[in-house]
Amino acid sequence: MQAELNLSFFKKNGYLRKQCKACGSYFWTLDEKKEVCGDQPCTPFSFIGKPLTKKPFTLSEMRETFLSFFERHGHTRLKPYPVVARWRKDIYLTIASIADFQPHVTSGLVPPPANPLVISQPSIRLNDLDEVGVSGRHLTVFEMMGHHAFNSEKKFIYWTEGTVSYCNDFLVKELGVDQKEITYKESLWEGGGNAGPCLEVLAGGLEVATLVFMSLEEKNDGEYLIEGKRYSPMPLKVVDTGYGLERLTWVSQGTNTIYDVLYPEVIKWITENSRVEDKHAIYALADHTKCIAFMLGDGIVPSNVKEGYLARLMIRRSLRFMERLDLNEPLSTLVDMQIKNLSSDFPRLSKAREHIDEVISIETKKYKELVGRGKRLVRRFLKENKRVGTETLIELYDTQGIHPDMVRQIAAEMGKKIVVPENFDSLVAERHSAEQEKKVKETFSLPELPPTRLLYYEDHYRKKCRAKVLWCENKGEESLVVLDETVFYPEGGGQPSDIGLIKINDVKMDVKHVEKQGDIVVHHVNGKPKKGEEVECEINWERRYSLMKHHTGTHLINSACRNVLGEHVWQAGSQLDVDEARFDFTHYKPLSQEDVKKIEGLANDFIKKGVKVEKKVIDRSEAEKLYGMRLYQGGVPEGRKIRVLNIPGIDVEACGGTHVDNTREIERIKILKTERIQDGVNRVIFAAGKRNVEDVERREEKLLHGLNQRLENLFIIENKEVSQPGMLLKEIAAIFSVPVDKLENTIEKFLKDLPKKDRVSAKDTKDACQMLFNMWKRANKEKKKVPLDLINSLKNNAQKVGSITVITVDNPDKIESLDAVAVAGAAVKENKTIVCVNDGKGVVMAASDDVPIDLRPIAKKVGEILDGGGGGKQRMVRAGGSNLDKLNEAFEEAKKLILLNLQEQ
Repeated sequence: MQAELNLSFFKKNGYLRKQCKACGSYFWTLDEKKEVCGDQPCTPFSFIGKPLTKKPFTLSEMRETFLSFFERHGHTRLKPYPVVARWRKDIYLTIASIADFQPHVTSGLVPPPANPLVISQPSIRLNDLDEVGVSGRHLTVFEMMGHHAFNSEKKFIYWTEGTVSYCNDFLVKELGVDQKEITYKESLWEGGGNAGPCLEVLAGGLEVATLVFMSLEEKNDGEYLIEGKRYSPMPLKVVDTGYGLERLTWVSQGTNTIYDVLYPEVIKWITENSRVEDKHAIYALADHTKCIAFMLGDGIVPSNVKEGYLARLMIRRSLRFMERLDLNEPLSTLVDMQIKNLSSDFPRLSKAREHIDEVISIETKKYKELVGRGKRLVRRFLKENKRVGTETLIELYDTQGIHPDMVRQIAAEMGKKIVVPENFDSLVAERHSAEQEKKVKETFSLPELPPTRLLYYEDHYRKKCRAKVLWCENKGEESLVVLDETVFYPEGGGQPSDIGLIKINDVKMDVKHVEKQGDIVVHHVNGKPKKGEEVECEINWERRYSLMKHHTGTHLINSACRNVLGEHVWQAGSQLDVDEARFDFTHYKPLSQEDVKKIEGLANDFIKKGVKVEKKVIDRSEAEKLYGMRLYQGGVPEGRKIRVLNIPGIDVEACGGTHVDNTREIERIKILKTERIQDGVNRVIFAAGKRNVEDVERREEKLLHGLNQRLENLFIIENKEVSQPGMLLKEIAAIFSVPVDKLENTIEKFLKDLPKKDRVSAKDTKDACQMLFNMWKRANKEKKKVPLDLINSLKNNAQKVGSITVITVDNPDKIESLDAVAVAGAAVKENKTIVCVNDGKGVVMAASDDVPIDLRPIAKKVGEILDGGGGGKQRMVRAGGSNLDKLNEAFEEAKKLILLNLQEQ
């Protein structure tokens, strides 16, 4: 490795190779007297107050100087990629410029977008979070300026000599840095599955660039062992350079810290509006708010998983800094300042400003709610747990969102000491910065076979084919069958497999399931064909066509969501079925009825337009140039060539499913249900195809008719005509806060709970439902008003067990249709009181706070008598079940167990 860094450039220019007396590293310098490498902490900064360049540069000026220099030297300028690494399976955030080209370009699988190229890539690294604001030089968000060359056997661009020469010319001739100020420290770099020797370029005590000569790739049987991993030579030799835009700008101005160069206006505003002076917190907050602007501007939705976890971590960390500074202003004010400063260089952030502000507002509200309930949770947690280590703190943060600072503070109030790692935030960020390894799907053993010819891709409408059996293995009544070609689509990408028939002469065998292993399609067949036999294959076309409509429909729903809700919408999953499909996507709040109406309307507009659906296989690099990273919404496919579905003006995605040829074939789309399946992710369930939608509408009309019949027990409904039953049912469901499929039972329950009364007029079904809900709410409120006379009456019939008053109510009539929980709660406001009530639906028990009893085990035993269960809080429980014939027996058992418990005390 060292031999590759023993360059002619160094010898020709009089550089000496020395070993650092402080750290032991080898470095190249023009200074005969230099004894240390020039890196921190071996040497202090020498450029503070003494800038190294010929003039001071702004960020924009430094970026343009770098890009223009390399353009003049034959490099193609690329636009920066997003900070969310959508094209990668292993990381969530773009951590360097080379990350744009890993793994497909660096492996040689895909040609680079240009060669050589130059780029200034916004990058985010959270592994040194706790150093940000403290060290004076650490950042979470920065631009890595890089010039890259991809050398192959057929095409050599430049390697070590050319790279160092370019670096020297840029720093010395373009920026005016004294050549004697520059040292080149030898090192070894590894990351993203690649490795190679590198030179760290140091000036004034600061590393301003890294020149990596990537020549190795990670392999299990590799001949080189580096940092516990094995590597082998790569087919390409990749020049991977990283010049720190912010660091170079800093050495050109020579300010005390890097933050003073980057955020002077923001720092001034924070300082003027804070009530506490804390430089570290001010600097960190200035940095973090820029990081948040990029994260949210590039479409991350805060959540508890993946990149959303990291965005929420940064937002909450910023809010804690604001608390520390006693800065009583919205976080969005600071982020808006950052966006304004970045607007000329990154106009996409300005376009997302309104969305960013709304997300921050929602996240701030969640944080404040968390702080309120978190304090109670922590106190209870600390009472129950004597030892609290790092892993426990991480679990508490991951599952409850509670930061260890809060745990430490409350522990101190309780006289306990909790040790929190100083790098806690960096620790959790590191754990959540890379994709966790997924379980590999179990496979079965196959002999060496040629790839299956995939006829379903050659023609998505092909229903039949003749094929030859290449391999067959019997599994009882079922066989695993491999054919030389097939029309059967294997399960994948959220689309179920085809089913159908395989015929041999007059014998028909059902194909129950189809899957793909590597490039071989395996059919699960209810029969026993033999190797070498000719078979006729026929898919269930009606099923396939319905799946095609739903699959293309998913792309229309995706586009409609993005158009209605914003560019941050990103597919989080999908699953198709014959009758309906679901589409999961990132969004920061639940959908409103208006949102749903707009999404459904727009999806149907796409259908009416009759847009031709393009299905093509193209080079990955060409696809990325044409369509950008939106391609990878459904995941990142393997291979140099990828299958792309393009519905011009609507949606484009790398997709391996089967699709219709024209959006008009989908006929209709109807959204059946929407729900929030996890924090930051919504789900839309919809039906596609005229027949499916009409089936749904018939069910909706039937349901609405049934609701009207039930409502007529209490209401005279003047107008029952409705043009959109589905929309009406959703509006009614929203009144009762239940899903549509629970409406019948809910309305039945509400009607049952109300006292009988004369029918009243309602203008329509929705009005009747709103009136019913209001009546029930008032009646429920009345039920919870417990007259003092009633409590006194019940106490008159109570018994004493020592100093405890035990009130028992064996008949629901005795509580006058009032809520049993409310009655029990009112009764135990008196000290040393226990209540046991039979309310006709179960047994309610309660005790005042000064009675040393846990009613939960009693409730559980009583519930078992009723073929059910019981539970609640320690001193307020309910037991119930389906067998109400034994309610009296259960009530007597409850009394018995309460008295027994008291007598034992």
